Amino acid sequence: MKRSFLLFSISGILLLSACSTKPVETTVESTSEMTLETMVETTSETTLETTVETASGSEKYVHGEDGYFNLLEEYPEIQMEKQVGGTCWIYAGKNSIETNYVMKTGNYITIDPMELLDNIYRSDKDEGFAPVEGSSAIEAGGSPFVVVAALSDGINNMTLDSAVVLDANDRDAIKANLHDRGSISVGVNDTSPNYSGYYYGYFTLNYTEEEFDHNVAIIGYDDHFPKEYFNTQATEDGAWIVYNSQYDSDYCYLSYSAPLEAPVSISVTDKYSAVLGYDAGVADDTYINLGDSTTTANVFHKSGTLQAVGTYNSVTDEQDIKIEIYDSSFSELLYSQDAHLDYQGYHTIELDTPIEVTDYAIAITYSKAASVEGESVNYDTILYSTKSESGQSYVKLDDWVDLTDENIKSELGIDFFPGNCCIKALYQ
Repeated sequence: MKRSFLLFSISGILLLSACSTKPVETTVESTSEMTLETMVETTSETTLETTVETASGSEKYVHGEDGYFNLLEEYPEIQMEKQVGGTCWIYAGKNSIETNYVMKTGNYITIDPMELLDNIYRSDKDEGFAPVEGSSAIEAGGSPFVVVAALSDGINNMTLDSAVVLDANDRDAIKANLHDRGSISVGVNDTSPNYSGYYYGYFTLNYTEEEFDHNVAIIGYDDHFPKEYFNTQATEDGAWIVYNSQYDSDYCYLSYSAPLEAPVSISVTDKYSAVLGYDAGVADDTYINLGDSTTTANVFHKSGTLQAVGTYNSVTDEQDIKIEIYDSSFSELLYSQDAHLDYQGYHTIELDTPIEVTDYAIAITYSKAASVEGESVNYDTILYSTKSESGQSYVKLDDWVDLTDENIKSELGIDFFPGNCCIKALYQ
């Protein structure tokens, strides 16, 4: 059983960004330095001093149509606002949600980032993500996966319908997502002003360190953008076109040479009337794998029409699942449907035939691993808290076993308390 401080089996740590906005001052050369002490950038106000010069031996670059794409040219009404406090992760997530929505529906939505923040870090929650005592919501930091976890339970009339976690090294997959779904929230290193510069009016960013302190939204790409246009020398031509909420400029060019952390594409819908679930999202790489298959279940008590089921695929590979709806005692099978999880991240599976329910159980058999919320974790500035009660979540061994059973760790052969199953019930 694997357990590590990862998210969705992503290589690296849970990215927590708490970056302050940086006013841009244009000077002849970079002089200020800022030290990265942790994965969370300091929240004090800093001044970005950038270089304005021409790239030696180059003429002014103008992009062509080949190898070029920019979502803002396709959807010009998408807003790019400057962040408040250390909320880059909210603004990058907001951009991903808004671009995904207009590409999916043809209609624009505008999300208030501060309202979203207030809903994510509500003071009345007894589990989930929240700032530690003494930290303000605006400066505590977070990550796109904090946004994903909150939306999976629904916020106002918005409900998460998918969150696609992409391979940071798979350039083609990131490009395909831009064309098919929308922008992508991603972790970058934006600590030192020496990484940034202006060249012929292009604001650019490049770095080599695999230390990540900031979230931006990738909104496009230019395969031919000159490698000479970066303060930190790039090893190849080409750049991501990026919405960076720290700066007043509309967007910047992030070199293909720069490493990325945890790209995720977030999509929401307003089609469901209610969402039921017990898990607080997925904070660690926590799942149950019993071999050939693993079956977990949640028991719910709400009358209505069950239209869809939500769950995570926490492994990097694709996997098959079987969804089964039982009565709450698991004695009568009411419905069954096969499905395929074809990406890492959160999935919503529409039922072929919506079913009337009252007291019932949703059981999912995973061919590889079943996601569970795991234990509480303190990330210094934010706390991930979990709370499980008897009668909510089960795993199928010889019989159905409650996940709050005192012997559950030894019965499953794992080294952590699993908490609740990551299974949601979505109503028509």
